[in-house]
This record gives sequence, structure tokens and C-alpha cells, in this order.
Amino acid sequence: MTRRSLRRRIAVAFLGMAVLAGVFGGLLAVLFAYTTEDNIFYRLLTLELSQLEEAIERGDESPRPSLPFATYYRDGELPGFLRVPLEAEPQRREVFGTDGKHYHLRRVEPAGGEPRWIVLQVEDYLVVRPVLTEITAFLGVAILMVILIAGVTGLYLAHRVTGPLRSLAGEVDALEPDDLPREWAARYPPDEVGRLADVLRDAFRRIHRFVDREQRFTQDASHELRTPLAVIESSVTMLGKTTDPAQVDSLVARIRSAAMAMHLSVDALLALAREDDLAHSEERTPVLPIVERTIVNHASLLEGKDIELKVEIEPEWRVAGDAAALQVLIANLLSNAFRYTERGEIRIEQDGGDLLVIDSGAGIDAAIRDDVMKPTVKGEQSPGLGLGLSIVERLCDRYGWRFDLASTAQGTTARLGLGGRSG
Repeated sequence: MTRRSLRRRIAVAFLGMAVLAGVFGGLLAVLFAYTTEDNIFYRLLTLELSQLEEAIERGDESPRPSLPFATYYRDGELPGFLRVPLEAEPQRREVFGTDGKHYHLRRVEPAGGEPRWIVLQVEDYLVVRPVLTEITAFLGVAILMVILIAGVTGLYLAHRVTGPLRSLAGEVDALEPDDLPREWAARYPPDEVGRLADVLRDAFRRIHRFVDREQRFTQDASHELRTPLAVIESSVTMLGKTTDPAQVDSLVARIRSAAMAMHLSVDALLALAREDDLAHSEERTPVLPIVERTIVNHASLLEGKDIELKVEIEPEWRVAGDAAALQVLIANLLSNAFRYTERGEIRIEQDGGDLLVIDSGAGIDAAIRDDVMKPTVKGEQSPGLGLGLSIVERLCDRYGWRFDLASTAQGTTARLGLGGRSG
């Protein structure tokens, strides 16, 4: 598609308006001059009318005009060169005669008397018509000058107006995929161009967030699905080696629970990948069943360890939020506690509207303690990708929950502020 220059279009539009204004102004000037001239003759006719009416009232049957170029005619004495055009147009009050003659006339109908005509022969007193050629030439030159000035001014203004747009287009064209615009608002005027720069900046940020969410979804899915897949794989292997009905039922229950965990994890990760706001959910989710299911799914992490597990959560406790998101949060916190605690105890408690996960493990390495919420940050002993706590923090931000983490060499306490109520 052929692109037309906006600068040229602005200049042409400006020039077109100048031409239109010049021609229209010239016509108005000529019309004003004609109107003014005709109005003068009309006033002169009015003066003659007053004098004629006064003479008729005095009984003067042959009054003389006060103006040397005025003549009085009785209705039947009107010359033929005036009578003929008046018969064709009775309302006509201006007649063009032969040899450049020009007449203005007015009919007078005195009370009880014969109608008369006042005729002004004005060709020697015309102002506009004799110099009409000169006026037209002057207006033509003036209009050409206006067009020239308008053309130059239009090109200059078009260049000034489109300059920020050209600059903005150049910046957008030069952007790299990871190079987001930052201070456009300070470099562009606070008008439509500045507004366009702000909209483009916001659009690029949304695109960058979208790409970031897509990349994180891949990482998060790998992190969150690893454990339930491992549970399913190990359970299937054990199913192939046993014929004990009780053990078969137990393994099937583990597979079913792991599949449910995978389903909830995928739902939560998809929610994180979406752009819509999920902070104000009306769903009331029970906490205890999720905790119990998570303990079952991650029980393998406690095998062979001397750990006492305590759960103190009211069965009636429900919180506002999505079950899938809550499943991912609790699964991350419990898997960390199970994996990094070798002996002692792990307590999962309710403290008002908060869920606490307290372990007696070695705690988080002091070198990474301040950055442990960042993606890919993990301890040397961690077998994962370092994404768990990053997912927890992002889910809490998304749903309006609160997350605090305190860790020492004697253990770690994770506090999840869920709100909610019992009963």
C-alpha cells in the first residue's frame, strides 16, 4: 500500500484553506463595495423622495430635483428605455442603459395624485465599476501572496507538528524485543503525540508482561507438575509389582490424589498466565482438605526421617480464593518443609486467618535469604528450579493474600495470610 506523507497532507490542507479564504475574502470585498455604493444611491433617492413629497404637498406641480443628476417623471412620461425593463420586472430598481448609462430609480405614489418616478443617472458617480479591473488585479495579487505565505507557513507548521511523530516512529522502529521504552512522557509534548507515546509504552509493557507470563508458565508448570508426576510414576511401578488389594487401593488413591493436584496446579498456573484481575474472588475454599491432600502427595519426602507432623486446623475454616491457587501455595510450602527438615517436627497451624508452616530444619542459607523470593534463586541442596517461593509470592499478589517468611538456623516459619473465617 502506498503511504502518503502526513506532513504533505497537512501542508496541502493548510494551503487549500488559504486559497478558499483568499477567494472568499476577495468576493466579500467586492460585494461590500457594491453594496456600499448602492446604499449611497438609495440614501440619495430617499432625500429626493422627501423633497418631492414636500413639493407635492405645497401644490407645486413641476418641482425641480435638488441633485443635478436626478430627474422626476410622471408615470406616463417614463422613457421607453426605462419602461420596457420595468414592465418585464416591476420590482426592478436599477437599469443598465446603452452607451454605459446607469440608472437608479424609485416610484412615488402621492395621496390622491398621479404616481411619479425619481430617476438618478449615476454613471458619472460610480466608484466601484470604473476601477473593477484594478480591484480584481489587486485582489488577485493579494490572494497569490496569501497563498505563497500560507504555503510556506503550512510546510513549516506541518514539519513542526509531524516532527514528534517521526521521532516516535523512529524510536519504535529501533526498539529491541527486550528494550522497553521508559521516559517517553518526558520527551514528547503533552498533546495527542504524548498520549500516543504513553499508549504505545503501555502496550509494549503489556506485551512484555504477556511474554514474561508465557515464559514463567513453562517454568512453573515444570516445577509444579514434577512432584505429582513422580507420585504417579512410582505408584504405577508399584502397582505392577503387587497383587495385595489393600495396597492396590492405596496406590490408586495416591494416583487419583496426584492427578487432582496436577489439575489444580494447571488451573492455578493458567490463572497466573492470564491478564485479568482475580483478587476479588467470592469462592469460599476449605483449607483442611487441601492440606491433607498435599500431605498425602508429598508423604514420600518424609520417608526414613524422624519427624513428628502436627496439623492443627479447624475443619470449618474457609477462605476467599480459588482452590487451585491455594493448592499450589500449600504444596510449595509443605514440600519445602518436608524436603529440608531431617528431624524434629513440622507444624501446620491455623492462627486466626493465617496459615503457618513451621519446621525445625536447617533454615534458608543466609547468602540467599534476602533474594529467596526471586525466580531461579535456590540453595545448593535444592533439586528444583528455584521457582517455588516465586510462584507463592506471585499468587499471593494476584489474590490479595499476604506471605511472610522467617528463617534461622533452627528452622523456618512460613506465614500465609489468607483471612477467612471458621464456620
